[in-house]
Amino acid sequence: METVDWSKLPTDLLNLISQRIDDDELDLIRFRSVCSTWRSSSVPNHHYILPYKFPVFKLPFISEQNDKNPPFCHLSKQNIFLIKPPQQQQEQQTLLRPWLIRVSQNTRGKTRFFHPLFCDSPLPRINLILDFRKLSLLHLGSNTFTRDFDTYSQHQPFNSDYMFPEKVIAVTCHGKNPLIVATISSHPEPLLSKCGNEKWKVIPDMSMEFGDICLFKGRAYAVDKIGKTIMVGSDSNVHLVAEPLDGGENKKLLVESDGDLLLACVHAFPVISVDLFKLNEKEKKWVKLTSLGDKVLFLGIKCSFSASFSDLYVAKGNCVIISADIFRRLSRLGSQASYVLDLDQGWLPLLCDSPEYSNLFWPPPKWI
Repeated sequence: METVDWSKLPTDLLNLISQRIDDDELDLIRFRSVCSTWRSSSVPNHHYILPYKFPVFKLPFISEQNDKNPPFCHLSKQNIFLIKPPQQQQEQQTLLRPWLIRVSQNTRGKTRFFHPLFCDSPLPRINLILDFRKLSLLHLGSNTFTRDFDTYSQHQPFNSDYMFPEKVIAVTCHGKNPLIVATISSHPEPLLSKCGNEKWKVIPDMSMEFGDICLFKGRAYAVDKIGKTIMVGSDSNVHLVAEPLDGGENKKLLVESDGDLLLACVHAFPVISVDLFKLNEKEKKWVKLTSLGDKVLFLGIKCSFSASFSDLYVAKGNCVIISADIFRRLSRLGSQASYVLDLDQGWLPLLCDSPEYSNLFWPPPKWI
């Protein structure tokens, strides 16, 4: 039987194939890693750079902003991957550790690596090309990114009269203009916009000072500082999905984990602790969790995610990694360290003092 050289497929056909799989990021990544021909024939950047832009916010913020020509930002996506060594290597050497990394491309196709939990500062430049044909890859989460890291500094506003959103998520709407939900640090409420609209619509009665937004099952969810949770439909209508929780103010983070939506309430006082809840969609309430089972939960400001302890090659699950960025938001806490919380034992060491976990992040393992 004659061997087929798949790299010789016509460019037009390869382009059509890549467009067919643009909704599945992992399949597209694998498609582009087959060979240089397939990579150059795929639609450039379309699994990282989202095909729309949105207007930034003008200071001082008001809900009715009537600028005729407001500045716009392009949205891109950063993906969090757990990269494991090839199975044959893992069978030969059991000490090989996986790598947790957040990957982004800018509008010119340049790839940069970011810490999965910390905010927007890129990691040091490294000469590294990931060949996903040879690696075991798990996609753990993603966040939407509003700044092009090679155009200007992450901490430098491009215009002193405008500001970027603190966090933004985008929901595709069956070929229509996408729905965008965003929060900004100087305003306590989430905001709603359609692509191309110059005005932002405020979602009422949602104080987001310690709240969060996320994508869950392809829809936009938001939780406020008292635990009230809403879902924003593709028609822009707001639906209540969970009543408020009892208890004081704390940082609340939404996490999708194995098809469930979890809520993590991070307390800084009197001691650092985390309360965990799972959404009961039918009864519209948060149900207290006593255990994460085999899961390790990673909590960050931009994106939170989970993974099983067996995939991470750590000793056990039912642990929570809490980013230093969260404690910076809880400004009364002087410490700016990241912690590892063992929910079984109440064990709370610094992440930097826990090599079993800290070695998952940086630097890359030697086998890569």
